Amino acid sequence: MSAALEMATPSTLPARVASARAGVDRGITGTTLGLGWFALNVLACFVGGAKLVTLAFPAGAVLMALGLLFLRRWNSYLVFTIIMWFTSNELRRFVDWKTTYHAQSPVILTAALVSLVALPWALLARRRVRKETMNLFSIALACMAYAALVGIVRNGPVAAAVDIFYLIGPLTTGLFVLKVIEDDEQLRRIIRSVAIWGAMLMGGYGIIQFLILPPWDKAWLVGSAVTNLGNPTPGDFRTFSTLSTTGPLGQVLAALLLIAVAEKRIPRQFLAMGLGLVCLGTTLVRAGWIGLLLGMVLLFVLGRTKIMRMGAVIAILLAGLIVLGGPIIDRIEGRASKTTSQTTDDTSLQKRIQFQTRIAPEVLSDPVGLGFGATGRATDLHSGDFTDPKYHNFDSGLFESWARYGVIGGSLLLGSLVVATAKAVRRARRTDLTDACLASAALALTFGIVFTDTTRAVYGVMLWICLATLGRIRRPAPAAEVRA
Repeated sequence: MSAALEMATPSTLPARVASARAGVDRGITGTTLGLGWFALNVLACFVGGAKLVTLAFPAGAVLMALGLLFLRRWNSYLVFTIIMWFTSNELRRFVDWKTTYHAQSPVILTAALVSLVALPWALLARRRVRKETMNLFSIALACMAYAALVGIVRNGPVAAAVDIFYLIGPLTTGLFVLKVIEDDEQLRRIIRSVAIWGAMLMGGYGIIQFLILPPWDKAWLVGSAVTNLGNPTPGDFRTFSTLSTTGPLGQVLAALLLIAVAEKRIPRQFLAMGLGLVCLGTTLVRAGWIGLLLGMVLLFVLGRTKIMRMGAVIAILLAGLIVLGGPIIDRIEGRASKTTSQTTDDTSLQKRIQFQTRIAPEVLSDPVGLGFGATGRATDLHSGDFTDPKYHNFDSGLFESWARYGVIGGSLLLGSLVVATAKAVRRARRTDLTDACLASAALALTFGIVFTDTTRAVYGVMLWICLATLGRIRRPAPAAEVRA
C-alpha cells in the first residue's frame, strides 16, 4: 500500500505533463461513456426504443461501471457515476414521454446501482484517513445496515430496498473516494471539473426548461402530480433541470457553485456561475439559497478573496434581471418577499414548523427507529402494517433521520456528521483553495439537513464526496489519522 501511496505523490513536473507521461486516468473515459450512453439512450427513445431503454440503460450502465472497476480506472468510474446521478432522472422523463408515466421506473435506479457495485472495492481498500472522517463513515455504514435489517423485517424488502439504493448507494460512492482513489491531485481536479460542467450544463438546461418547458418535462410534471412544483406552463413552475425534483437541484447547484470558486480559468468559471446562479434562483429552494450564502460567508471569513468573483456575478445578474424584467426575476422576487415577510404569506414555512412540532414527541421518544422503507417515497411500496401518511413527506432531514434510525442511531449519525464537517471547516484556513471550497460545500449540505435528508440520493453523493476528499491524508499527520 505504501508503494501505491508513493506513486500518488504529486510530481514536480507540471500536472498535465506528469499525467500524460504516467498514463494517469484523468476521467475522460468515464466522461465519454457516461455522456455517450445517456445520449444514445435519448436517441433510442426518439426512434421508438423507449421500452427497451427502460431495462437496457441500467443494465448497460452497471456493466460499464464494472468494466471500469476491473480495469482499475478509478477516476473514470467516479466521473461515470456522477454523470449517472446527474442524468438518469432526465432520461426517465424521455422514456415516460414516449410510453406512459411510470411511478417506479427502473431507469431512476441506474445511478444507485452503479454506486453500489463499487461496495466490495470500497470495503476492502485500505488507506490512511482522518479519524473523524473514518468515524463518520463507520457510524453511517453501521446505522444504515441496522436500518436495512429493521426495514426488511418491519416494512418489507421492497420498501426497504428503495432506501438501500438511495442511502447506501451515495455512501458507497463517498467510501470509494475516501479509500480507493489513489491520486489526490487528480481527484481534486476532477471534482473542480465536475463542479464547473455540472453547474454549466444543469444550470443552462434548467434556464431553458424554465423558459420553454420541453414536452418531456411537461409530461412528467403532469404525470407526477408533484404539487409544490407549480403549473406545467413555461415560467410558472420551479425548475428541476435534469435531477429528480427542485429540492435536490437547489442544494446540489449551491454546492457545485461553491466548489467552482476554486476554478482557475476565469471565463468558464464566470459562465458556470452565471448559468448556475440564475437556475438556482428559479428553483425557489431556500435551503439552496441559504446554503450558498453560508458557504460564501465562510470563504470570505477564511480570507479566500476569490469568493468576491461570485459576489460580482450575483450583483451583475441581479442588476441585469431587474432592468430586463421577465418571469425569472418575478419568481425570485416573489419567493424572497414571502421569505422575509413578517405576515402569514409564507405557507410552506408555516407547514414545515407545524409538521415538526406535531411529529417531534413521537419521533424523539423512539430509540429503535422505523428502519428503511418507513419514510418518504418508499412508503408507497410498504408491505407492513405501518401506513401513517405523515411519514410520506418529511420536511426535515433531522426528524427523518431520527425516525429512520431511532433517536440513538440518528443522533450518533448526525453528531458524527457535524463533527466531521466542523473539523473540515476549521482546517480550511490552512489548506488550499480547493479544500476550502469543498469545506464550504460540505457545510452548505450539512446545514441543508435541517430542511431535507441530504445524506440520500444526489444530495448524499455530493456531501459524501466532499467529506471523503477532505478526510484523505495527503501527508503524514500521526495525531489526526487512523488506518481504515
